[in-house]
Amino acid sequence: MAEIYLCRLTGDEGFEKKVAVKVIHSRLSEDRHFRDLFIREARIAASLVHPNLIQVFDFGKEGRSHYLAMEFIDGWNLSQAISQARLHSMSVPMPVWRYWVEGILAGVSHLHSRGIVHGDISPSNILLSRGGVVKITDFGIARGALIKDGGKSGWEGKFAYMSPEQARGEEASSSSDLFAAVVISAELFLLRRLLDEGSPEKTLHQLQRYDSQALDLKTLPPALAATVRKGLSTAREDRYADADEFSRAVCAAVPSSAGRTDLESFWDALFPDSSGEEDTVVAGRFPGRGSDILRETREGYVGRRGDLVKISVLTALAALSFGGWAAWKMTAPSTSPPAPLPSPAAVSRDPHPPPAAVNRSGEPREFLSPSEKVSSVTPHVEPRAGLLHTLSKTVLIETDPGGVSVALEDGTPLGRTPVSIDIAPWAGRKIEFHREGYAGKSIQADVIAQFKTFRLEMERQMGTIEVIQAIPWAKVFDGDRYIGVTPIHNMKLSVGLHRLRFVNEPLAVEKVQEINVHIGVNPKLIVSLVEKISSDY
Repeated sequence: MAEIYLCRLTGDEGFEKKVAVKVIHSRLSEDRHFRDLFIREARIAASLVHPNLIQVFDFGKEGRSHYLAMEFIDGWNLSQAISQARLHSMSVPMPVWRYWVEGILAGVSHLHSRGIVHGDISPSNILLSRGGVVKITDFGIARGALIKDGGKSGWEGKFAYMSPEQARGEEASSSSDLFAAVVISAELFLLRRLLDEGSPEKTLHQLQRYDSQALDLKTLPPALAATVRKGLSTAREDRYADADEFSRAVCAAVPSSAGRTDLESFWDALFPDSSGEEDTVVAGRFPGRGSDILRETREGYVGRRGDLVKISVLTALAALSFGGWAAWKMTAPSTSPPAPLPSPAAVSRDPHPPPAAVNRSGEPREFLSPSEKVSSVTPHVEPRAGLLHTLSKTVLIETDPGGVSVALEDGTPLGRTPVSIDIAPWAGRKIEFHREGYAGKSIQADVIAQFKTFRLEMERQMGTIEVIQAIPWAKVFDGDRYIGVTPIHNMKLSVGLHRLRFVNEPLAVEKVQEINVHIGVNPKLIVSLVEKISSDY
């Protein structure tokens, strides 16, 4: 239905943003149905802001073609990850499995909280990255309170992830989205299709006679099998009430979630080859917004005929201006050997390297700069000999959030972000970043020196509360954020002080309990909402 272009949008004052531009096929531009699907996707996606949902930056029309500028994820989709695991005979570690499933469910939960049904939750519409990104994309057939489309039923979506009621012709609902998410969670462990009978017709026929007790889940651990089977119950009322309830059941069945090191190690084993090949250049005005697009190094994988096909956009740091946008269409490579990537030395000699940022995995990531006033610091410490010390190299260092302490590995302070630092004297040394409540980070000075503006995303330190319980029961809020209904198992909260509100509306009782969350596993929190009856008469 559409083609995807990998682009870098540039603007005034050094602004730039890496984006994926989705353009409806020209042959479909005149088809009202496909055009409406595309516009619907833009309207829904633009209204959503959540870490587990793809973000949309721009939407418009150039000539007869509609385009959508979306967040770019440097990674692969879940379908390709499962294919790679099968190819390498690798099972997905349970902590990684839980991390990915929790991310999917968090995105689904947010959609449903906005009254939106996705309608096509499937592995190919879930994007993953090495650093732990889990995002749902493709809202082309989503519908809900925001979209007045008449709510027609039909066979939109993928048959292998349809709920039984959809197969019988009923309207897609939040329950059918959740059913698809449970199917995906099972397939991620089994590494095979759960409800695929070989053809759309046979799959549809089987779903119309669906019986959850006939599912083959013997290879799943018993606790996980029971959790999944409940989510796939034949009757809708026997399944989990919502994505949050299933997420809590997942956490109870799999107590440990993956950390950054676990995710990166498994990812590197899953996708050991990240080399790429040249793309096809598409030049001209597209679409007219008065900005430029730059080419740059970025690799990804797309599926074709069941195999992984490498694609890449090679480095070119000079802007190509067409009075508007320019784009580089990502295409499958030829069979010729991949072109060698430029050496680090060649890149560092460029006088105008692009601003960059580092996300949780140490990979480049862009975001809008903090608005805090920039300070300038010249450290008075004896420099070490190295590659950069002969040249002055001032770099603006920004973090999200700001106010992060910057120092050498020996503790020598360099300032607080945002801060401009001459990096040249510290060649070969490490720059460390610390802020209370956030995981510390250590970056080589040589890496930072390659950029005029270096941006770093700090990661909150998290703790897990084993059980949150209220007697008799309560809805629990962390400030104004709704957490769930007790009992809540393995609840993750950021390290520090939290004020939890326990609300029982039938009893007209509300109680606030402060808890100081520490890194790792925290003890159970049990709150009584009823007063003890005195035994003294």
